[in-house]
Amino acid sequence: MEVNEKQIYDMEIKAPIFNIQTLCIHDGPGIRVTVFVKGCPLRCIWCANPESNEAAAQLMTYAGRCTGCGQCMDVCRQQAIVLQKQEGRRIAATDHGACLDCGQCVSVCQNGAREIVGKMRTVSEVLEVILQDKLFLDASGGGMTISGGEALAHPEFSRALFCACQRAGIHTAIESCVFASREVIDRVFAHVDLGLLDIKHMDPGEHERLTGVPNGQILSNIKYIYHERKVPVIIRVPVIPGKNDGISNIRAVGEFVSEELGRQVPVHLLPYHQLGLSKYEGLGRPFGPLIRIPEKEHMERLRALVESYGLQVQIGG
Repeated sequence: MEVNEKQIYDMEIKAPIFNIQTLCIHDGPGIRVTVFVKGCPLRCIWCANPESNEAAAQLMTYAGRCTGCGQCMDVCRQQAIVLQKQEGRRIAATDHGACLDCGQCVSVCQNGAREIVGKMRTVSEVLEVILQDKLFLDASGGGMTISGGEALAHPEFSRALFCACQRAGIHTAIESCVFASREVIDRVFAHVDLGLLDIKHMDPGEHERLTGVPNGQILSNIKYIYHERKVPVIIRVPVIPGKNDGISNIRAVGEFVSEELGRQVPVHLLPYHQLGLSKYEGLGRPFGPLIRIPEKEHMERLRALVESYGLQVQIGG
């Protein structure tokens, strides 16, 4: 495919962004700016950022901030908001099925109880935010990371932002499930300095049951990125009790990394947390059965198991 240089470096390419976090220390080396894009091809049942699943802007509500003033109800054209009692106080409850995510209710809320999550932003706009922290990024050996959602769901934006950062002397990293075509992998990873790549489950059937997609393309892309594209990678495994933390699966991860990539590739075991549970309520989505947080002793046992394959392993990102 012929490469359109103007498109690659077009600073006006847009993507839906739902957060830009500065002074991050868990998304690659040093201090980083992490850009969160909206939209993901996977549907992991434990997802901590459910607002990242869909690319479209969405209404998020925060019941704890609501005073029940009713102004949002007055401006809702869809009559999707009603006042009701919750835990002894009155709040504005939203029927997300009827809501058009128009943002009218957000504009009148004085308490920050409503927010439209996701805004189309250009590469130029995002780069301006990143450059404000360049002194910290340079001094710490840090850089910029695109996370999500899924960066590869917006390949032209991600590629253009990576290009712009590299031209500015900023280290680039991507947090990705790498469920994408080889063409997308080639276009984006040509400008990536570090890949933080996820393995959710080694069994194809279980992977599809837990995430909605099989893992064959993912594992093939991981090997291709490391061996053919020559991009340094860190393999990250979200540890979800009762879902993917069984001994056989963790052994399979150790075997895959040590045999298919090499013992020099680090592995990060990321313990599940429940910080995203309130987001499901704010989006009007059910979460499903509660998943417990893995115990420290269990995480240490899993680390020792992966280390037995001669790998460098740490708990957390």
